[in-house]
Formats: sequence, C-alpha cells, structure tokens
Amino acid sequence: MALKTTQKIIVYGLPACLLAWFLMLVFSGQIILPQSFRAGFLEIHYYGIVMALAVLAGFLYASKTSAKFGFTREQAENLSLWLIPIAFVFARGYHVASSWEYYLQHPADAFKVWQGGLSIYGAVVGGVFALVLARKFFKLKTSILNLLDWLAPAVLLGQVVGRFGNFFNYEAFGYPTSLPWKMFVPAAFRPAGFEAQAFYHPWFLYESLGNFLIFLALTRGFKSQKPGSLFFGYILLYNTLRFCLEFIRIDSVFIGSFRQNAVVSLGLVLIGAVGLAVSNKKQNVPIP
Repeated sequence: MALKTTQKIIVYGLPACLLAWFLMLVFSGQIILPQSFRAGFLEIHYYGIVMALAVLAGFLYASKTSAKFGFTREQAENLSLWLIPIAFVFARGYHVASSWEYYLQHPADAFKVWQGGLSIYGAVVGGVFALVLARKFFKLKTSILNLLDWLAPAVLLGQVVGRFGNFFNYEAFGYPTSLPWKMFVPAAFRPAGFEAQAFYHPWFLYESLGNFLIFLALTRGFKSQKPGSLFFGYILLYNTLRFCLEFIRIDSVFIGSFRQNAVVSLGLVLIGAVGLAVSNKKQNVPIP
C-alpha cells in the first residue's frame, strides 16, 4: 500500500509541482512564452502542439473506456476518425461565425487556426452530429445517448489540456487583477484600453481546473450509468462553470449588451438540467 501511494505521488504529484512552478514563473513575467519555433523550414506553433495533445488525451481515454459502454476499442477508434475532423470544423466554424464582421474583412484569417479560435460549443455540436452519422454508418446497436455518455468525459479531458493552448497564445485571460495568482501579459497581447495594465486573471487556468473537477465528478461521482446521465451532467456542469467565468473574460464577444457565450451557456444549463431530470425520471433513479 505504501509503495502504491509513493508511486502515485511521483506519477501525479511531481508533474503537478513542476507545472505549478512553471506557471509561477510565467505568471510573474520571469518567463515570456514564445508562440512558435522553427524546425527546418517549418514553423511549429505551441498552440497546435497543445491542441494535438488535447485530442490525443481525449482519444486515449475514449478508447480505454469504450468497453464500459458496450463496444470495442476498434469501434471507438473508428468513431474517433469521424468525430475529430468534424468536431474540428464545427469548432472553427462557430468561432468564425461569432466574429463574422472581422472575418468578412480578413477572410484568409479564418484558416489561421494556430492563432487560436476553436469553440467548444461548435466542437460539441459537431461531435453529436458525427456520432449520429457514424452510428448509422457502422450500424452500432448502442443508443445515441450511450455514445454521448462515452464521449462526454473524453471531451472534458481534452478541454482540461486544450485550454493551455490559450496560455501559450496569451489569449482567453480575464480582466486586470492584483490577486496573488495574477498573470503577466506582455504589452503586445494586451487589449486596447488596457495597455497600462500588466497583470490579469488567468482565465484559461480557471476553466481548466474547473473542467478537471467536473471530469472527476462525472467519472467518480456519477455512480448511475443510465443513458444520458453523463452527457447531460456534462452539459449542465460545464455550462454552469462557463456562465460564471464568462463575466471576468476580457475578450468576450458581445451581442448588444449581452455576452454571447454567457447567453449560450445559460441556455445549455437549462437543457442539461431538463435532460438530466427527464432521463433520470424515466429511469426512476435519483438525479446524481
């Protein structure tokens, strides 16, 4: 038992400490993050590396847990081949559509995904769409709700990792703050009107940590594996988090006086709550 505990401390504790130390150096401004590096004639962006790691993390988790949802690892991998590209296109499409005035004037920038701009809302819609198509194509016997339950924790794990892409791009940060965990943002990345402010809320980290807690809640706390419980639980919990955090994000997109993503999140909170309540009522089990 003592050996297993020691192993867990080394496997999980050491990387966490190293990450915390690295964040401290960056947040204090002692290290300024580069956005890319060159490998021969190629320019490789750290944002792209992080997003690739996020996809890999979600893919590996989804493959590992497929048996719990009644299908094989090979079927999970085949589903992922549909999911990943379609979700990517939808994720980018949502971002471009939400900033359409800019992209009408700069259409070529719509393809510059290394600069950031992948929306989780678009990715989820794309993922659901891809699952519906793939279920019919592969003639899977399992229900669509069961497939969505399989997908939800993997998406969350990908979000935990993926938010660090914003970290390297110095984007998705909050308003200026003097809190001890404030994040230094170089002058070149500060929004108009805030040029004199050096330290901001590390918004990306708030969401990443919040997503990790939701991931633990779904995978450890939701003992009932009734169809729909994990997916609607994810929709409810993530969007509750996102709704709250959106009000401290400095680069929120506004529709009139409303924050677009806050409105979308609020709507999805209601959908998640109703979906969770209905699915559990029909199953005659308590809501987790």
